[in-house]
Amino acid sequence: MNCIKTVSLAKEIGQSRMWVLSILVMLLFFLVFYTMFQTFGSQAALQEAGFVYTVVLLLLILPLHLFLHCLPVWAAGKRAVFGFRRSQWPFLFYSVKEPVSRTLSLVSTLFPAVVITLFALTAAALLPAYTHVIAIVSAFHFGLCTYDFFTARQMFSAPKECLIEDNRSGFHIVQPIREVESTATE
Repeated sequence: MNCIKTVSLAKEIGQSRMWVLSILVMLLFFLVFYTMFQTFGSQAALQEAGFVYTVVLLLLILPLHLFLHCLPVWAAGKRAVFGFRRSQWPFLFYSVKEPVSRTLSLVSTLFPAVVITLFALTAAALLPAYTHVIAIVSAFHFGLCTYDFFTARQMFSAPKECLIEDNRSGFHIVQPIREVESTATE
């Protein structure tokens, strides 16, 4: 395989800049989500869910996010893992153990954002008294997805026949050698 590009968002954008962008996306998402449901949704009185309940939901959102990244890969019959490592930030991670197609990689990257956002929209419509808690948790999650959106943008720019290969600092966009040789002879 021939490596076309190595992508490391932490190096390209910077960790501090990613934190700031993530917080800004989080705040913007909360404002839009909460305002839309309070303006156009049911006018039910808000009920207090409790601080502990909200914190537990916030703590569960990251493992759920990582699980949802792995789910499309597992469904495709490939091997993916998620877990905890103390040696490198972020401590929680997911990794695909073999190169996968660009399409599968894009689905895996964007799957948590789509699933959890749709779930939050449905939950806010069905439980209007808890819109504020749902907005906080889904905004936190959408802020986490900022990294995924930058990753997906890099993958969209890769040729369709490429494969995506994980590494510790990011990912490689690789092209099978047989395709490189056939384009070189033309």
